[in-house]
Amino acid sequence: MHLVYGCPAVYSWDPQPNDYDGRSLAVLSSSVGNYIVVLSSTQLHFWTGTSDIIYLGSVRINGATVDDDPATHFLLHARGDYLVVTTLQRRILFFNISLEVKNTEVLAPLYHDNLLRTGSFASRVRFLKEERLEFGIVTSLASGGSNCFFVCTTAGVVCVMGWFQQKLLHTWSCRSLGRDALSFVPLDEMGEEHADSSMRVSRGDILSGSILDVCHSSQIKLTVFLLSNGYVVLAQSNVGSDFTRDDIAFSLKCAAATCVARVSVNSRHMLLVMATDAGDVMCKWIGEDLSLKLMWNGLKCLRGVKRHGPIGELLWSPDEELLCVGFYHLGVFVLHYSGVCLCSSMLFHNPQRRVVQGCISFLWASHGHRLFVVEPLSDGFTEYSFGQIISSPCGETTGCFTPIVAFNNDSLRLAGNFPAGGGPTFNDVVSVRSQYAIENYPLTQGAVSPDGGSVVLAGKNGFVLFDCLSHRWSALREKKQEAEFFCVAQPLWLSNIAVVMPVRMNRSRNFELRVYARRCLDENALLYREPLERMPLQVCECHEEFNDMFILLLDSSNALLLWRCVIAHDRHSYLPDVKIYLEFIKRTQLPDGLVYPVGMAGIHPARKGAKRTSFLSFSSQRNGYENALPYALFILRGSHALVSFDLGAAATNTSETSSAIKILISDGVCRIWIDYSVPMDGSVVIVFGVHGINFLHLLGGEDDTEIFPVVHEYAVSEFDAESIPVGLSTYNGCLFTAFSTREVIGSIGGTSSTVSLRISLKPLLYNFCVLTALTCMGLPSLETVNKKTPSNVNPFPLLMWNDHLLYWLESMRRNGTFIPNADYFLHTLISETILCSLDHDSRLAAVQATVSLLRRYSEFYSVVVSCMRMLDVSQWRKLLDVLGSPLEFFRECIENRRFEESAQLLRVIMLDGNFPDDGASVKSLEATMLCAVHLFVLALWRRNVPLVHDLLRFMALLHTELVSPDFETDRKANGSGVWKRFLTAVGFQKDLPQDFSLETEQLCLLTPEEVSGGPSNSEMLQRRSVVEFVLRKYPKVRQAVHDVFSESLFAGHLMVLRDISHELFIALRHFVTTKTQSTMRTLRTKASDDAVTEDDSCEGTPELMHLPALFDGIHDELGLPRSLRCIGTEFQDSVIHFMATEETGSNMALWTTAQSYVYTTPRMVETILGIRDLYSIWDECVLAVNVVLMIEDAVIQQIQAAPTFVKALQHLIAQPQNAGYTTFVQGCINAYDTANLSTGSMPSAV
Repeated sequence: MHLVYGCPAVYSWDPQPNDYDGRSLAVLSSSVGNYIVVLSSTQLHFWTGTSDIIYLGSVRINGATVDDDPATHFLLHARGDYLVVTTLQRRILFFNISLEVKNTEVLAPLYHDNLLRTGSFASRVRFLKEERLEFGIVTSLASGGSNCFFVCTTAGVVCVMGWFQQKLLHTWSCRSLGRDALSFVPLDEMGEEHADSSMRVSRGDILSGSILDVCHSSQIKLTVFLLSNGYVVLAQSNVGSDFTRDDIAFSLKCAAATCVARVSVNSRHMLLVMATDAGDVMCKWIGEDLSLKLMWNGLKCLRGVKRHGPIGELLWSPDEELLCVGFYHLGVFVLHYSGVCLCSSMLFHNPQRRVVQGCISFLWASHGHRLFVVEPLSDGFTEYSFGQIISSPCGETTGCFTPIVAFNNDSLRLAGNFPAGGGPTFNDVVSVRSQYAIENYPLTQGAVSPDGGSVVLAGKNGFVLFDCLSHRWSALREKKQEAEFFCVAQPLWLSNIAVVMPVRMNRSRNFELRVYARRCLDENALLYREPLERMPLQVCECHEEFNDMFILLLDSSNALLLWRCVIAHDRHSYLPDVKIYLEFIKRTQLPDGLVYPVGMAGIHPARKGAKRTSFLSFSSQRNGYENALPYALFILRGSHALVSFDLGAAATNTSETSSAIKILISDGVCRIWIDYSVPMDGSVVIVFGVHGINFLHLLGGEDDTEIFPVVHEYAVSEFDAESIPVGLSTYNGCLFTAFSTREVIGSIGGTSSTVSLRISLKPLLYNFCVLTALTCMGLPSLETVNKKTPSNVNPFPLLMWNDHLLYWLESMRRNGTFIPNADYFLHTLISETILCSLDHDSRLAAVQATVSLLRRYSEFYSVVVSCMRMLDVSQWRKLLDVLGSPLEFFRECIENRRFEESAQLLRVIMLDGNFPDDGASVKSLEATMLCAVHLFVLALWRRNVPLVHDLLRFMALLHTELVSPDFETDRKANGSGVWKRFLTAVGFQKDLPQDFSLETEQLCLLTPEEVSGGPSNSEMLQRRSVVEFVLRKYPKVRQAVHDVFSESLFAGHLMVLRDISHELFIALRHFVTTKTQSTMRTLRTKASDDAVTEDDSCEGTPELMHLPALFDGIHDELGLPRSLRCIGTEFQDSVIHFMATEETGSNMALWTTAQSYVYTTPRMVETILGIRDLYSIWDECVLAVNVVLMIEDAVIQQIQAAPTFVKALQHLIAQPQNAGYTTFVQGCINAYDTANLSTGSMPSAV
């Protein structure tokens, strides 16, 4: 899987040639990726196609002119040594290219000095021959195999040209195709879904138009013709792809293609993509009989775009996983073949900078890591970089890393959290070993171990290993070993200790299966090698819970090879030596229905049965391979059905293999992962497809008479058109989906800002399906593939809680997915959306068992309350029948100090656990108010400001309902109604007594005008009314507020006190004044004395004893570190810039660690000064803030105004934690004494 990242790079020919002809028309790349060629009106321009793109030079096109005969199209041969150019005057020019550019040569000064120019290209790009078409102007060129290419013209015919003959071989028109056809299947016999069976179309009607477009696939020997009359013709010839022969005859099949302008074939997945004139795209899969069935329709990422415009080109990536759609006006869009939109050039839109404003041509690089786009009126091309994402094909119970990584040609990106809080992404970037990356460009293959601890990457030769724990790369020590082979398929990890490399030997051109150890790649790293007859395409493994393992390999002959893998550890050596043996079992030729599947996985036979076979009993059957062979899962190309293939049944029934195949999902599957961590029998498969993401539970019987007789399917999520699943991580407890995130990079050095993309990950939970499957095991599922469960499948007891399950639940607690999974499962169980036929008693038993299990965990209250919030009110009683009454559960939450969950239960208590027709009763309202008041007091003591805010909002809504006009009408109509009884019970009155405005009252509320700035803010006034009511009605609330305020004030928790006073609308300055007036009066009295005697001490002024606690509270609340000495000189060079901007009088030499943190943290000084201004009425607080900021002048002025502060400061620095402030405080006291001596006053007693 490839996703775009980074910023697009723009390349142009600079310096421009003397005969510069304006703009680019098209771009191509050689098949090996060593050079890039761009077509302009009169020239061919060449760049290096290696890791560094450097302009090489240009070659003139013979006879081409800008005005009369400009070049229009060009095409490269598959091997990259021949090139053809067409012009406006029907000329076809053939060139031979002998340009060898190696990645190591790019680093040479020859290319950087731009010495390789037009003169040097004369011998490298040679003109061969010119041909002229008799009629029609060229509209497009398409490859027709290794020997021919197709030329579409405005005359409605296709000209077949030979690469090596360099002449016209055939001319095809609609009439000639119909005349020479071996067979013809019209529209109504193709099985087309939208075909009108009442209308029969003849061959002459269909083959009467002109040919608009043509594409050919050599792999499946299929040619597709797009006709002007609204049909598409699929043709298979009797010569395959060798159109140089004369006796060519086609077998034609027709399908409707209304308003289609372009077509493109995906040979690997057997797909046909069609683009319409209006800019719509549809994808259909090609059946074995060449019938077309819809896979997806429309670009869902363009729903917000009103005008799409025409589509210029459709092109599949080299691995045929991605489709690039080029719009003339919108630019390029990159899609996964499932229909997920992965990227568009519109994401790079930046008003300050020119970006892609359309597309006239584009091309994928040979390795798929780059996309080259030619914009209208551009003099070069734009490059988009793609990162390849790889993940482990299975999930294990062990692991300390996320087994998903992304890599390109020079870097490896590990999964982690984005530093700015943007969620999981590939933020840990590690450079690939530079020497290997340069010599073996490009890197095309990779694999991650199941535990996520190791990564293997392979390029042109050899491979490298990366250890995530040590962050080190390792490569083969001998260069000759590295040059022996190159990897031809995706590697495979075995039990996290060895890696399997399917390779081709460079010298002999033979294929091998090699096994290398995970440890250091020395001469003994090669553990095993197995010769192969054909090229390996895919390799996978399956294992049981112990050491038994199978390796499955699919080769180019469509044969499946099977080995048993034996891993032996050397216990007698102090080194972690490992020995691996492969025992070849059999080679099975897959039937015609399983030709070249696009995906493969294996299931060990021990993981099939209802009762898993133990290792000893399984090992005893090793002589009978027919009874103990694994099962292969295949994703078929075309329909993308998921099927299982029983190798054991295929071995016993060699004449008929259809009995060994079972269809699990009929169509639309794109990728699968096996989860070995789940605590359940059978096998679990996570399936991604065009219908969404599903959880597949495969369970076998006891007698092996049928392949997976029980198949349960559970929906995880619907299809998401903007993110695609990329990997399973049991370490994180989720399936990760990936998408590109747009971010703006700020300008540097006066340049405009740029837009960059990064690959982000989104976790998708699915473990709730495991809990559902455990509940439904043995019960008939609504989504069971076979409608009737066989009698040989033993039913399972409901909710089997065992040690495996408890261990699995602990892993969910570790990765933080326990609460959402348990919450969702409990919700589906109660709301009856679970896919099981449970009666009332069984469902109640399941809920009781689930609640009993969850009570073992501290997250129990969060799960239950969150589930209750999602449930409908009418379903509360199903859960409360197990939990007890809402009031009892509320008290239980309070006893366990689960205050946030208790707040969520207030609504349940108010409605008494149900939804009565006449509203809440007086009893429930009384209980709700009492519970809210009790919880309010607890929240105050915990200084939980958000909870205080939520509780006040709840009580304000209740208060609003009680005094609303509708309530007044009901109260007058029914004097003895429910609401009047509630008013009498709880003491609500609409006309409250006078406000708390006495000067002697410490808790004085703000006036309504002070609260809202006027009488218009009704919400704030309603909350103030509730606060006033609660303070008057409940003395314990009033006492708790007073005690919390007093304790917070003298403990230095000033910001918390500010926030709580704001929520309760209490005049903070009035409270501080009344609370500290005795201290202020003492300070004024002692400041009036002429001198401070030696007998004065802090014990004589107990009010000043608050200074150390106040000082400590400020440090704790702001998170300021402590130090026992002055360290300011050590930070002088690094913080001098901050000091210049803050303009404070603090002496940097006296700083502690706290001051270095304060003055270097943005907005920290502003926050502390705001606290000083807010509590400026309290001199003791101002003194503490000035000492924290080390503002010497301000401290001395306070001492002069109140000499009593001298003793308080001496008591402050006497505390061990404040030893770092000794120098500063003593300096202030000494300055005060010096000033007293100069004026003749008595100094302070030291």
